[in-house]
Amino acid sequence: MSGELTVQSLGFSYPRNPDPALDGVSLTVASGEVLSLLGKSGSGKSTLLRLIAGLERPSRGTISIDGTDIAGPQNFTRPEKRNIGLVPQGCDLFPHLTVARNIAYGLRKWSRVRQRERVTELLEQIDLPGYARRLPSELSGGETQRIALARALAPNPQLLLLDEPFSNLDIELRETLRTLTADLLRSQGTTAIFVTHHSDDAFSISDRIAVMVGGQILQTASPREIWQNPDSSEIAALFGNINVLPQNADEPDAVSFARPDQLILDPDTTGCLATGTVERIEFLGSFQRVTVQLESNQDHLRVDTAPDATPKHGELMGVRWKSNPGVG
Repeated sequence: MSGELTVQSLGFSYPRNPDPALDGVSLTVASGEVLSLLGKSGSGKSTLLRLIAGLERPSRGTISIDGTDIAGPQNFTRPEKRNIGLVPQGCDLFPHLTVARNIAYGLRKWSRVRQRERVTELLEQIDLPGYARRLPSELSGGETQRIALARALAPNPQLLLLDEPFSNLDIELRETLRTLTADLLRSQGTTAIFVTHHSDDAFSISDRIAVMVGGQILQTASPREIWQNPDSSEIAALFGNINVLPQNADEPDAVSFARPDQLILDPDTTGCLATGTVERIEFLGSFQRVTVQLESNQDHLRVDTAPDATPKHGELMGVRWKSNPGVG
């Protein structure tokens, strides 16, 4: 089972909306790779997923799997012919079918014996053995999500698409399910695209992340590379709080930015990046976030310190790099 996806110069506009939802998107997902599409609401990530699934037809550009075009100027393969699995936001299990029949829904051309074997195998892998005869109404939210994932994986799709699958779950359950999902995808060798606006989900589950803004992909790289070397402050801001640092007088057009945990406070203000007074101290358990109002202007910098650090409100402090800057 392969499943290499290639998207080339893809464009799409919704009727009666002059602004393109996608504008020249190109992307390659290797066989067996898990790639996350990360972006804010309206960035185009779910639209891209719908085009790959065949639920919308591109205005321009091509989509191919293993070198075969499934959408383009000359052809369009219907969704049911694409061998692509989809886990939608709402899971959408068939309420009148048992768990076993939900999972086996896409296996109607398989023999009864193979269907039972596949259902049993997947129920074991999602840690829900013995659930075969239950109805969706008897499942919790997390259990429903697991069954939806098993149903999408059952026919061994070339490509699996997951559209914000954990968006309605609490943080603890999200963490559990994204670990299970990542392990299951890799054990099955499934090529997958995971749409999310949660950076922690993208970091946890992905081999690579494609950052989308305004219908375009601005950067595609490994989670570590995206974190350490984002191409812009706009990209960096998707992965947590950032500080825009004061400009260097020698380079007035240069913009530098840093995350709160990349900076330190120092009572010695000599040679610091910036100086200012402590305005706010937030205790957040494993660390404190200190907000410093700069002397040079009305801007603020946020610096993460150890939970037992003792800065004082109104104290003049210098701000330095913790180590060599990795962002900016």
